[in-house]
Amino acid sequence: MPVRRLPQRHAVATAVLAAVSGVYSAPALAQAGGSAGVLERVEITAEKRLTLLDTTPSAISALSGSRLMESGATGLAEVVTLVPNMSFTTGYGASQLFIRGIGNVFFTAGGDPGVALYTDGAYISDQTSSNASLFDVQRVEVLRGPQGALYGRNATGGAMNLISARPTQDFKAQFGAALGQYGRRESEGFVSGGLGFASTSARLSYQVKELGGYTVNQLAGVRSGPVLAGGINTVGPDRLDDLSSRALRLQTLTDLGAGGTLRLIASNYRQDEAGPGNKQLVDPVTIPILLYNARPVVDPRATKSQGASNGVDVKSLQAVYERPLGQATLSVVASHRKSDADMFWDGDATEALMATTRFKTSSRDRSINIHLASGEGALQWLVGATSLQFDQRQDIQVDTQIPVGFLVPGQPLNVPFPGGVRFLLGGDVNTRSTAVYADLRYALNKQFALLAGLRSSRDTKEAQEYQTVDAFGLKGTGTPSASWSSTPGSLGFEATLARDTLAYGKLSRGFKSGAINLGALQGTAVRPETVNSTEIGFKTSFLERRGAFSAAVFSSNYRDMQVSQVGLASAILANASAAKINGLELELSLRPVAALTLSANLGLMDPKYTSFLNVDLRNGPGVTVDVSGRQLAQVSKQQASLSAEWTQNLWGMRATLRGDYAWRSKYYFTEFNTPDAEQAAYGTLNLGAVLRPHNGAWKLYAQLLNAGNSTAITSMNIASPVLGASRQVNYTPPRRMAVGATIDF
Repeated sequence: MPVRRLPQRHAVATAVLAAVSGVYSAPALAQAGGSAGVLERVEITAEKRLTLLDTTPSAISALSGSRLMESGATGLAEVVTLVPNMSFTTGYGASQLFIRGIGNVFFTAGGDPGVALYTDGAYISDQTSSNASLFDVQRVEVLRGPQGALYGRNATGGAMNLISARPTQDFKAQFGAALGQYGRRESEGFVSGGLGFASTSARLSYQVKELGGYTVNQLAGVRSGPVLAGGINTVGPDRLDDLSSRALRLQTLTDLGAGGTLRLIASNYRQDEAGPGNKQLVDPVTIPILLYNARPVVDPRATKSQGASNGVDVKSLQAVYERPLGQATLSVVASHRKSDADMFWDGDATEALMATTRFKTSSRDRSINIHLASGEGALQWLVGATSLQFDQRQDIQVDTQIPVGFLVPGQPLNVPFPGGVRFLLGGDVNTRSTAVYADLRYALNKQFALLAGLRSSRDTKEAQEYQTVDAFGLKGTGTPSASWSSTPGSLGFEATLARDTLAYGKLSRGFKSGAINLGALQGTAVRPETVNSTEIGFKTSFLERRGAFSAAVFSSNYRDMQVSQVGLASAILANASAAKINGLELELSLRPVAALTLSANLGLMDPKYTSFLNVDLRNGPGVTVDVSGRQLAQVSKQQASLSAEWTQNLWGMRATLRGDYAWRSKYYFTEFNTPDAEQAAYGTLNLGAVLRPHNGAWKLYAQLLNAGNSTAITSMNIASPVLGASRQVNYTPPRRMAVGATIDF
């Protein structure tokens, strides 16, 4: 992979992204010949070529895999707290990443995320199975802001790439284990080395995770019959918010000669447990109260569940081929990913036999990306092409009792509709996407360079859908389809203003593919989301590279922003007319002495709808509301984090103490910004300690996560008025402790 670097004197703000994002597991010292305590520089591949983080003219965070493991980050939810203006939520098992206010607002088939997620350079389409465990990760790279040229479709908020640790010719092995509260038992390790033939090395890594669950079930062990005839008999689980997963990855790396390499990656991930708590919030009047005088539990750490299960199975094969061609480098990434997810839960969270919901999703994701990148020089270029085929099947079944008065005016509200109501909807959706793209950098001189990128893409979606509600006399099918062409891209510059100081600016255009509301029988597809964004950034280091500061100012205008709406039995996508997000990101890191690293970041945004009329089906059915000027759903206006890390030599050992505090201001779960869909500002404090001998083969670590025991709602899904407009939520994990150890062989 070619390297694009500015001269060494341009040592810019690596420390911000290192300390705040947890790039290093201990304060880094200078290389031989340098002064102790300076901040190290990090190599990244976010621009599809090897560059230095501090000289890359873009807002990028790079997170170390070992640091994430030591700090207790076990999934995407923990990773995003380390990145400015980034957040995570989930809806019915689907991952919903947000960067700079834009993300995945949809959790059913037919839609796409606003943050493009990759593993080792391969795009992940299926968001219902994307939050697989992080294990044996070398690095996580996060690009903030629209990435239309290099990453193309569905990167209107940004992109994220999970990079696995590579095989080594030298023998290396590691075994680790951790124990903690709530039945936490984990083990993770790898073995890596040469195979002794064909210049091939291999790496086998694994992870096993068990968690008893944070939410106590007051109906544990209770057997219940189906809500409706032909439904599922259930048994109440002991706890929810539990986890039981197994992950395995096998890699080979072959030297093909003449600088060429072939890396093959095969992985399997399985998850099987009760799943998320999916608690119902208490409302004055709900269907369970009307029909059975049954109420959900108020305590956020307790629930009433008559049955729940969550199964995920992901298998993937990937090939990464690289070969120099003269001064250029050819790179090919091919991927095949198959996933199955099956989620079932008690829909009303009461002792009443009233509602159950099941989401069953399967998919095949096949993609290939080929690009050719030039070597160093005044003109650096990269050209490529990509093709993706994504086939997804989803079936949703909701069995529920509904007051007859909800369906027949004037009838009683305390008598269920005879036979109940069963909603069946879903089908198949097939996505095809092809694109060609180019990225250019032309250095006018040593201080100034021009940047440009362009992508031409074509997306097509076709669906075969159904919707059946026998109680309403509905039984229909549809074959909606649509195609969209787009040309996202960017123009920009980078300038060396002074020693160790870099400035950059860019104009970007991003594109998010249109969507089909599978099972809604709408006929008309949801329009694509587009964005025009302006960003100016600044990076500098000071105190002889013991301190660093960076800033980015951006303004993004969105047209036809896709938003989640309440549907008959599940959420659907719709278009807001327009939205605008202005923001500022500040990152600061300081190492006053070699043993101490202090860091902070601040993200400020003004995320608002600028033109959007909609109906609040929960609070005012039939009344149109102008939400222009209101805060975007799922997004905070302010986010901040503070970190401190102290390393000291004790009795021949190296001890590290670390603290990370992350805070975000209030946010809303709907565009109406009503109090019943609001989460107040909150913060979480994570503490950690690591002890290891100098040049030793083992280390011990301890974690205290959410030390202040903050309880906040992380996700909310509002049901259709036909289903009582109830609010289903999930909460932050409680305070929890764990200890662990690793040993190297």
